[in-house]
Amino acid sequence: MALLSEAWYSIGFVLYYSWWFWAALILWPLFESTWLFWKREKFKHELEFMFFELRMPREVTKSPAAMEQIFVAIHALRNSPGDFKEYWLDGEITRWYSFELLSMGGEIHFYLRCPKNQKEIVKAAFFSYYPDVELVEADDYVPKFFPSNLTETFKQGYDMWGSELIYTKSPVYPVKSYLEFESPDEEKEYDPMAVTLEVLGRLKREEMVGVQINVFPIGDHLREEGQHLIEKLRNKKQHSGGGASIGMEFPHVLPVFPVGGHGEKEDNEVVRALSRTPGETDVLKAIEENLSLPTFEGNIRLIYFSPADIYSDTFARRGLAGAFKQYDAMDMNSFQLNSAMSPKTKIWAWPHVFPALRAKLRKERIIMAYAHREIGPTTEMGKLFMSKIFNWEHSEEIMMSARTLATIYHPPTHMTLTAPHMRRVESRKAGAPAGLPIYGGEEEIAKYF
Repeated sequence: MALLSEAWYSIGFVLYYSWWFWAALILWPLFESTWLFWKREKFKHELEFMFFELRMPREVTKSPAAMEQIFVAIHALRNSPGDFKEYWLDGEITRWYSFELLSMGGEIHFYLRCPKNQKEIVKAAFFSYYPDVELVEADDYVPKFFPSNLTETFKQGYDMWGSELIYTKSPVYPVKSYLEFESPDEEKEYDPMAVTLEVLGRLKREEMVGVQINVFPIGDHLREEGQHLIEKLRNKKQHSGGGASIGMEFPHVLPVFPVGGHGEKEDNEVVRALSRTPGETDVLKAIEENLSLPTFEGNIRLIYFSPADIYSDTFARRGLAGAFKQYDAMDMNSFQLNSAMSPKTKIWAWPHVFPALRAKLRKERIIMAYAHREIGPTTEMGKLFMSKIFNWEHSEEIMMSARTLATIYHPPTHMTLTAPHMRRVESRKAGAPAGLPIYGGEEEIAKYF
């Protein structure tokens, strides 16, 4: 008993004189998370952005591959904190870009928001690949057309729905790209943008829909995440019902493809390749190709406003979100609605109380997030500070390659019927006429000869 009492005394003695160390050990992560959240939010609010409307020509002959190269060029503009001051004192974060579609009663507009100090570079990238597409400086359409909050929405006689899209699998698995919609046979070639524009063009006069893609360039995060999956798929062996491998179940198959004489490592790789099905080989190839592309992180946000007397969230949940179902690939990845951000709440879903209140709070959040092109908080304390009672869900950022982004957002090609839905640039740009005196008059030109 005396020995136990002496042990407790020793423990108390240590804690009495080292409490400051343990307190610092516990409080430092909280302080760090809070400090970085404050600094990063301050940095975000001091950023200046430019807003452009993309005016489409009568016919776009370029494939979405041109848009992919624009995303590659934008990825090269990536910034990140490079020293102590930028990380801890300035709270620098990677600047993000917004690519948006707006439908006002069926009239469709393409928009782009980029950092103000990069506007000329972004315009140059567009002009390089789409010389006939005009980037016209415009005002933000959200304050002009959308209600500022849920109270204002109801006051104007509207109701709304909103949500975000996430993946059904790891982002290592790609969705269908524009390459899978292309075909040497023109009659079998499709533009994936056609379905999206057709859905947006079906709105009634007073309905409004916005599709917002907020992304920022990232480094090799996706590639690092995918290496383990690639190794797993490479080493995977097919098994029969009894658990034996193909080589054991059908020993007469392997001798047809002699594997001796190359070393044990090479022989094992050949055996694994033979044991993979064509489908598994295609998936592995698609994953490796996806990991080789420049990657962005961000969110895809959807919003729908409608007069209350004709409001139906079925159009938004089934039609608007359904336009992204064309990118589903059974063996790879697909998009789905983020149920945590959707305003459809039920009493049987956690936390099982106040479903109507939770639905309103989610609608309020999606309106504010769309208006501010929000990228979710990057620290745990930031998520806590930006949460509300019964509304602690936040945007779930997803990783998308430049090819995926170009597939879901690009100027519609000549295969897409845009005449009923979009205002277009009717005249095509032409080069300067031959013999134009760019140096001045004839007397100035004579000096160069």
